[in-house]
Amino acid sequence: MRKIKKFKIQVYSYELLRRARKHKLDLAGAGLDDEAAMREYSSALAAALELAVVFEYLAPQDPLAMRINGDAPSPLTVGILTLGGPFEAKLSAETDDTHKRLNRLAARIFLNTAVGVTAGLALREAEPEGFELAPVLYISSCPEPENPAPETTAVPLYENELIKGLCARLEAEKIGVSFDTGSFVPRYSALFALPWLSRKKKKAASKSKSV
Repeated sequence: MRKIKKFKIQVYSYELLRRARKHKLDLAGAGLDDEAAMREYSSALAAALELAVVFEYLAPQDPLAMRINGDAPSPLTVGILTLGGPFEAKLSAETDDTHKRLNRLAARIFLNTAVGVTAGLALREAEPEGFELAPVLYISSCPEPENPAPETTAVPLYENELIKGLCARLEAEKIGVSFDTGSFVPRYSALFALPWLSRKKKKAASKSKSV
C-alpha cells in the first residue's frame, strides 16, 4: 500500500475554460471569459486543494478484485483520493450559481488530473511485470466523471458494501476519508480502479484480429 499526502498537480485552466464554454456558463457575466481571468480563478481554487491518495495492488484472486472484474479476472490497482476538506469548504461557501457550476467542473478536472498522477505511479509497478494499465474505472466519485469508461457498466456502483470494503482495505481514514450514508467525507473524493492488462494477451488478441 502506498500513501501520498499534499502532492501537487498541474492546473489546466484552459481545459476549465473549454468545458465552461461547452456547458454554456455565463462567463462574461462572471468576468471569466478570457484565458488570463480563468487562469487566475483556477489557481485560486487549486490553492485550496489538500490532495491525498492511498492505493494498493490487488491480485486477480482477491475477493474485492473479483467483485470489480466480474468474469474477467485480472490484477488491479485500487485507490481512494480526496481533494481535501479545505477545498470542500471553499466550494461550499460559494453562493453564485455560475461559480458553483464552474467550481464543480474544476473539481472534476482536478480529480481526473490527480488520479492520472496516481496511474503514472501504478504504471511503474505494472510495466516490469509485463502489464500496462487500462483506462481508469471510477467505482464512486464526486463529482461523477464526465465520460465514464465503458467498463463501469460491469461494476456494482450502487453497492455500498463494496465501497465500504474497499475503503476498509485501503485504510481510507489514513488520509482522512470516510464513506457514510452514500457519500464521501470530504465530499470531493473518488474511489477508483486501474485494471492491469497483460501485454502478451493484448498482442495475441491483436494478431488474431488481423488474421
